[in-house]
Amino acid sequence: MPKTIKKVVKKSHKSENIGETVTDLREKLQEKQQTLVYSLFAFGVVLIAVVAFVVYSKVADSKAQALQYEGYRLFHGDTLAPSASPADQYKSALEKFKQSYEAKKSPVSLLYIADSCFALGNYDEAIKTLKDLTARYSDPKISSLGYYKLSLAYVKKDDKDNALKTLATLAGLKDSPLQDMALLESAKLMESMGKTAEAKAKYKELTDKFPKSILAVEAKAKLGG
Repeated sequence: MPKTIKKVVKKSHKSENIGETVTDLREKLQEKQQTLVYSLFAFGVVLIAVVAFVVYSKVADSKAQALQYEGYRLFHGDTLAPSASPADQYKSALEKFKQSYEAKKSPVSLLYIADSCFALGNYDEAIKTLKDLTARYSDPKISSLGYYKLSLAYVKKDDKDNALKTLATLAGLKDSPLQDMALLESAKLMESMGKTAEAKAKYKELTDKFPKSILAVEAKAKLGG
């Protein structure tokens, strides 16, 4: 009898353990299922956001490019009536370039905005735009154009000192394709200011640093060589 009772007790204890184990497994499974549902939901939200961003970017790019092209044609007078004045032409172009920049931030749009302001004689606005351009974009191909156009705007305002400073920045810009141009324009500007010795030094710097540049021919002629 004692053995029988002993066996029954063991069996009962084992059944309780199995029951607890099954319950634990069910709870863990439910937790994993909930976690999986939450994970899938979160992934779905992120995926939708990414897709929406890509679609928005493509639409923005397309809209910006269309507006930029329309502004380009207006700037060159391709789409205006023959009776339209140059001022109307550049104002219409400026509006399109601004809309293009609002749709998609682009250094090309900023350059066109500055060109339009320059053509309208609004040199202060051109300078402001070009300073924004050179501050935002470090690509030497873009910033070089920005600095060069900025120097021209300063010259138009008869601010030759700032024009020279801007050209000096351009001349020292690493990998700039307009370093030789900056030296030549600096020399010419110095000549106009009566700074003959400084101008000759710039011409000499141009011929030394860029002997193969087509601009070196003009510099040598200025030096009497």
